Amino acid sequence: MRRIGFILFTVVVLATLVKLGLWQMSRAQEKQTLSSALKYRSEQRYYSVASLPVDPRWYSLALHGEFDHGKTVLLDNQIYRGRPGYHVLYPFLADGSWVLVNLGWIAAPAYRDQIPVLPEYHGELKLAGIIAPPSHLMELKSELLGPDWPLRVQNLHLSQLSEIMGLPLMPWILQIDPEHPVALQQNWTPVVMGPQKHYAYATQWFLMAVAIIGLAVWWLRRSKV
Repeated sequence: MRRIGFILFTVVVLATLVKLGLWQMSRAQEKQTLSSALKYRSEQRYYSVASLPVDPRWYSLALHGEFDHGKTVLLDNQIYRGRPGYHVLYPFLADGSWVLVNLGWIAAPAYRDQIPVLPEYHGELKLAGIIAPPSHLMELKSELLGPDWPLRVQNLHLSQLSEIMGLPLMPWILQIDPEHPVALQQNWTPVVMGPQKHYAYATQWFLMAVAIIGLAVWWLRRSKV
């Protein structure tokens, strides 16, 4: 019974390690595909929301329109060089379409109840950037968004923001071109972890599986003695 129990335990552990390794391999392939798609699509530029393909993610987009500074969104918990801050997002009206534009990072004031001094850009502007899905962080509880502006949020739930703003926002974010004159400090990256790290993690899980097999074989041979 002892040997059977040990064998069953070893099989379960091996299956778990191999599953984790395969999962990391699949994540690496996803990141590789994303990186390739990002490189290819970012080189393709569109000049209106109406001309975008069904899946517009990672394409470059240039627009001409105006910001609505009365409905500013501050994405909380954004760190740059160890300093807390926000990503500043303004709704932008271009050819009848409302797009939420991420201008970049701004430092948070010393006290939590204070709001940073926000830049404003009035009149018609030409913007360019990359279309990206809104990133989501883990939330311990759902946010209750109040009526006061600017809105300070933990995540960008665009359907909820669209309802609060009373604007038909596009279901994606325009990450402004870092070289644009109105761009703030840029610390947004489309891929947080490259495929190489996932391959390294997969290798670790597979090596642990090999080590478990070796230990199991050694114990089974020793228990026969």
